Amino acid sequence: MKNLKTIQGLNLESPTTQIKISDIKESEELFKLLNLIQGFHPIFIENYKLENNLLTISSKLPGIWRNCAKTFRKLSNSEITLQEAQDYTLGTVIKQRVNSMSTIPILHKAQELGYETTLTIANEDIVPGTSAGFGYTWNRYYTLGCGKGSEATCSIASTKDSTFGMKVQRDKWSTNKIIERMGLPLPKWEIIDSKKDIDKVWAQYEKPLVIKPTGLTGGSGVVVGIDSKEKAYNALEYATKQVEAKKRSAWQKKIMIQEQVDGPKDGSDYRLLVINGELKVCTKRIPAFIIGNGKSSIKKLIDETNKDPRRNTSNPSHTLKPIIFDDPLTTFLEKQSLTLESIPTKNQKIYVRGIASMSRGGITEDFSDKVSPEIKIIVESIASTMHVFTLGVDIMCKDISKPLTKDNGAILEVNTMPESYLNFFPVIGEVQTEALTYYVQALLKDNHTKKYVVIGQSTDDIPTLLRKKGYINNEENVGVYKDHKILINNCEFNDNIDTWKAIEALKVNAALDTIILQYRDLDEVKEHGLGFDKIDILFVTKDIKSHKTEMKIIKKYKRKKHIKIINTI
Repeated sequence: MKNLKTIQGLNLESPTTQIKISDIKESEELFKLLNLIQGFHPIFIENYKLENNLLTISSKLPGIWRNCAKTFRKLSNSEITLQEAQDYTLGTVIKQRVNSMSTIPILHKAQELGYETTLTIANEDIVPGTSAGFGYTWNRYYTLGCGKGSEATCSIASTKDSTFGMKVQRDKWSTNKIIERMGLPLPKWEIIDSKKDIDKVWAQYEKPLVIKPTGLTGGSGVVVGIDSKEKAYNALEYATKQVEAKKRSAWQKKIMIQEQVDGPKDGSDYRLLVINGELKVCTKRIPAFIIGNGKSSIKKLIDETNKDPRRNTSNPSHTLKPIIFDDPLTTFLEKQSLTLESIPTKNQKIYVRGIASMSRGGITEDFSDKVSPEIKIIVESIASTMHVFTLGVDIMCKDISKPLTKDNGAILEVNTMPESYLNFFPVIGEVQTEALTYYVQALLKDNHTKKYVVIGQSTDDIPTLLRKKGYINNEENVGVYKDHKILINNCEFNDNIDTWKAIEALKVNAALDTIILQYRDLDEVKEHGLGFDKIDILFVTKDIKSHKTEMKIIKKYKRKKHIKIINTI
């Protein structure tokens, strides 16, 4: 696209990738939209400027702004409204490129630690979904690091998670089976198909019970506190309705009955996050509640609670969900002899949900330092046995500091793509910065691909020259960008590719031990950028070194540790 340019990585204007969009007019509406997005999280826009009809956005997520270029141009020319531009930018591009607050902090932490973050699969256009549910999810994969030892991620799931583990975790039936196979504690359970099945097993179960689909997430179709057959029948009908709400695979259609683990009134539901075989965070999930003021109805108190900016789902970095008005909410209130119009007394705490689900408006509290050694061993064993790098384990118990027993609690389910923001950003307790850092560093511990940049002409082939000088070993796989070409081990694979595409193509190639970006001169660097956010060695020829102004900028990046070494060749 001629009126859109990507200046990749460090460049002579900024230490951050720049996206330059031309034919943009001064527009108050456009500034409103850019300021809104910039206020969400620093990962989206570091800064922007509009001069001479050229909009320049500095961001380490250039794919988002390439996708938004046409929309920004139309908005600045009053061809669409601010609402239309916002709907597309937030509702389509950002939603499908950076799905949630489980993705944002991981990308941000990787960037802080000096790793490249690159769209893995869909680099230009948004891939639409299909009736089968595939397509759009591929927009959400990012490669952390580059070359050999890099890993692709989607939220907190990664290419270090086994296919076996991912298949086990998606179905509560297979999850329970493997936990039972390991001899670990589980509440009594089985699959049911009909009211006759409920009649058959009713006397064998201690009450209360839980009925839930085995293949749905986010608390969908789950009914707790079942203590009569009539309630069980209704719960089975509700779970079946949720399962049949849309087309699903056979493994998603099973419904299970299970003894409910008793817990304190304020909820004893915990999400334990295991990373690289180690329990790193334990978070208590607390069901949604309101606090009375003696004046307002429960409905009004819920409305006020939902005004918390952390519950604003239009902000991709939100860490809480709104409390939604639905039948389960009103039913749960009725069990407490309450309605939405009831007025709680001052400081009275009213729970409006029976399950501690974040997607149903719950909050969180950090319990990482309170987990018993026995529970720690259990969750680490499950993650290791499933051969997954990251695993969320849901446990309900009375006391997380004591072993799991029939009286204390049990494992509920596991997830290889848990909404990790609830662990990293508890409402009560400290942000788990160390766990975030650990995740990125452990994931990329084998990522040592060398990143070299060469500015200037040489009579010798650059890879050959660097091998002679000992910078590259003979057995290494070497990827090179030069003159709109991609070369791997001296074999040419593309001789007419945009520079930014070539650079990103090399970054996501996990076979490469060394990546070399070669530029003819400083004019080419000005046009395309230096390519990397951090450079191991920048090689310049003597004639390039004589350009004092540009070298001053480059040396500034070295002082700030964006470039490790500058060598002359």
